[in-house]
Amino acid sequence: MLDVHPPHHAANTWRDFFIHIATICVGLLIAIGLEQSVEAIHHHHQRRELEVQLHDETQRNLELVQLNIAHLRAMRTWFDSAILAVNTAPLINGRISRSAMPPQPDSDTAIWTPSRTVWAVAKASGTVALLPENEAQVYARVDFEAEQLQTGEVEMGRATAPFGNIVRSWRGVPPAQLQFFTSAERIAVLNALTEASTGIDNMLGLELTESGACRGALNGAGSVDEIFHYIQNEAKPSAIR
Repeated sequence: MLDVHPPHHAANTWRDFFIHIATICVGLLIAIGLEQSVEAIHHHHQRRELEVQLHDETQRNLELVQLNIAHLRAMRTWFDSAILAVNTAPLINGRISRSAMPPQPDSDTAIWTPSRTVWAVAKASGTVALLPENEAQVYARVDFEAEQLQTGEVEMGRATAPFGNIVRSWRGVPPAQLQFFTSAERIAVLNALTEASTGIDNMLGLELTESGACRGALNGAGSVDEIFHYIQNEAKPSAIR
């Protein structure tokens, strides 16, 4: 609050009056200038703190995404080899040996979801407005790609569900009954494997896109166009297949 105090003595002349007015104006300008300076320093500190938080969250997300990419590539390798093995296995009396499928890898590795906490809080509190427009657009794009990943996880779950259901149906079945696939079972397994492999490919593309966006932000990309350059470099078709 800025307090304006009345003069101790009445202004007896126009000269005294204008001196008092000028004194008040100068005092108000100084007070406003100091207040604005303090606020500007505070906003600068807030902006720097937000930039550090966004950078750190993006760095952690990039590391998680790289783990996801490695895991998805391993999964796709297994599904592709299973498709090839089941598709090329010789028929014996209308059946194929279940052992034609490669053993499933023993891995409990999960797909990690990138954190979006810092950006969400900054938007809710309004501190995003402290960022330069181009920087805000860059991190908005990174957050958008992270949001796409969450949707992609749901879609991949749907794509891999049919094969998961088949595997679960094998539990508790006597080993002797699981030695061979009938032709119908073979087709169902191939369809489920193919659908799962396609879902993994789609998810891998999303992970690579997020990786490119994160890497661009961390390397100081100054615009969304620069982010696209990083995305195109990482998510090119040869990187997916």
